[in-house]
Amino acid sequence: MTTTVLVFLLMTTIIAAPRPGLTEVKRDCPVCKQVFNALFCPEGDTRGGIDRDLFAHALGPEPVYYRIATCPKCGYSGYSTDFDPKTAIPPDVRDKILKKPRLTLPKGFGPENDPRDLDAADRYALAITCYQWRRQSKEALGWLNLRAAWVARDEGSVLPPEDRLVRVMAFIERWRPPLPAGGNPVDIEMQTATRVAEAIASGRFNRFQKPYVELALALILRRHGEHTQTVPMLDALVTHQPFPESLRTAIKRMRDSIDLERRYQAAALECFEAAVTSKQVSPANRAPACYLLGELNRRLGREEAAISWYDRATQDNTLPGNLKTWAQQQRAWCAAGR
Repeated sequence: MTTTVLVFLLMTTIIAAPRPGLTEVKRDCPVCKQVFNALFCPEGDTRGGIDRDLFAHALGPEPVYYRIATCPKCGYSGYSTDFDPKTAIPPDVRDKILKKPRLTLPKGFGPENDPRDLDAADRYALAITCYQWRRQSKEALGWLNLRAAWVARDEGSVLPPEDRLVRVMAFIERWRPPLPAGGNPVDIEMQTATRVAEAIASGRFNRFQKPYVELALALILRRHGEHTQTVPMLDALVTHQPFPESLRTAIKRMRDSIDLERRYQAAALECFEAAVTSKQVSPANRAPACYLLGELNRRLGREEAAISWYDRATQDNTLPGNLKTWAQQQRAWCAAGR
């Protein structure tokens, strides 16, 4: 990733207008029969690298934002297959959506609005409720919650382009290792973060520089959901008086987004664990599900449980090679921290 792209991370905002690579599609709501437009991202883009919990960062449109559509009239939400004309909504579920408890759309949003203006986080929250009412599988609910966590991560990895912070981000680019052919850009960013942390620990920066370098480091770690290190840094930095108010407000917003991501991760963990233990996961997906359970436990600070699930995943010969390597690396990290 170039300096320009790193600095771009500070200024990125999610907008609803069509972008290259997006397709506009019509959806027919199976609950209230409303016809509306939605955006769909037909191809994945992993040029930004893949986090260890399988979130693929795109340099173009982020596909995870466009997986879920929401009816602007009744709030019914789901994947494209959930809007298939053959989708049957049981009467009791229809009553829950339309009458009681009833789905609640954000204030000021209704049929007269463009459905694309509804934030992805709201669409995922509505879809999760719909899946719960429709009694969909624990595995399906696990994926919905995990993807909602990814959205919270991506939306929360934004800071305003304050001049000193931009200069710091450009400065630390000199510590970025080269990306090998076929390498994962996320690994390079994490190596850069390690070098920045080492420079901070060695006392390289004065008291005026240090808070901005720490914030740049927190931004990199936040971008990849490594909250064990990020949270203490943000909690300390949010009260740092030299920061302008706009930056302190953004730090608080980033900190709140971590809490939201963790709630979705905890829900995903609960669903995946229930699906695995009740053998609701297909044999082909069982080993990757065990890996994800290890990774979710690690990210939630549950190292003992993480090690157990990593071991279970690596003992399964069907686990893909890249996930086996990651499981072994992450297990070693958990064991070293005990």
